[in-house]
Amino acid sequence: MTATRRLPWPRLITAFAILGISASVAVSTYADVIAGGGNDHQTADWLIAYPGEFIRRGLFGELLFGVAPSGTATLWLLFAIQVACYVPVFAFFINYLFRTDFSWSAIALVISPAALPFIGWDPLGGFRKEILGFVALVLIAVARRGLARGWRIALLAAALSVWTLGVFSWESVALMLPAVGFLLLTEPTMPLRRSFAAAFAGVGTVALAASTVWHGTAATSTQLCTKIIEHGLGQNLCTGAVAWMGRSLQDSLDLVVKDAPTYSGYLFMAALAVLPIALSPWLRRYWAWALVAAFSIAPLFVLGIDYGRWLHILVIELSICIAVSHRDLVESRLWNPLSVGLFVSLWAIPHAAPTGATTPGWPFKGLLATVITAAQSWFIALRA
Repeated sequence: MTATRRLPWPRLITAFAILGISASVAVSTYADVIAGGGNDHQTADWLIAYPGEFIRRGLFGELLFGVAPSGTATLWLLFAIQVACYVPVFAFFINYLFRTDFSWSAIALVISPAALPFIGWDPLGGFRKEILGFVALVLIAVARRGLARGWRIALLAAALSVWTLGVFSWESVALMLPAVGFLLLTEPTMPLRRSFAAAFAGVGTVALAASTVWHGTAATSTQLCTKIIEHGLGQNLCTGAVAWMGRSLQDSLDLVVKDAPTYSGYLFMAALAVLPIALSPWLRRYWAWALVAAFSIAPLFVLGIDYGRWLHILVIELSICIAVSHRDLVESRLWNPLSVGLFVSLWAIPHAAPTGATTPGWPFKGLLATVITAAQSWFIALRA
């Protein structure tokens, strides 16, 4: 007789509860944003198109405007696409949890506030263009499995297509190239792995180069705004990401330097964010790949203020790399019910703009922030 494997129900329920709550909070919150006309970053960045000429980040918006009806239906179609992009990513990590029997180490990796639940802790940080890169990585990861050669090549071709859409819609997707390299080159049985690696690298390099040549000007922002309004959408979408298309790299750098004292608090959050990765045997074996991935993402911290998002991107891409490796490479004796419970609940990272040093309140999210805020309110009430 074949023994039936018993599911670890307490760990399974814990993981699914956190994932379910995070996903429902993120989706419902963003649905309210769409119903209100969209967000000037979260939504508008996807509406950047080609205003009569090629510009960086314009591919997705150009395709969207080509098929979407005028008016708010465009926003709801975009919403559906954004949510759909998360489906294979969540499915991939859920499958990984099942393959590891929901070990506490795997739960710490997947349910970390910097991993999938990031979008639940701060919904404004989710539904951004980096999810196109995540989808491409997941497709490559699935192609590593023991499928027929034809299916594996088809998955790699699909991944390359999504990658192309991603890098020409947000050039920073190309900074995930080290994860692409790991997924392709560390699997000896992957068909055409070197050819596909060269193709991914080539497309990413071209997109990055094009983003510097066709960076955009103040006139570009005006043209984009006109196109958005002519499509029946609100002028509220012309601020934020669309307006920022007219900013130079120096403008972005100046903003980061100005807010550096406030954002220095992310150093502590960064240590927590990578803790499951740092404790894993995977890092000791593949530290060079992890180091290259970290260096690749580093320019975002110099040129953009969404530090929480940049950490989230790094954690997700490295987590995908760990998930395709041997299951033992995630295991650490330091993860147990208590340590995991504290780790996934006490802290969380805002996607950007934490509370400044001179402003009352705890600068980050999580249960600890709630406790501190409550304590502050109690002491203030005592003094009143």
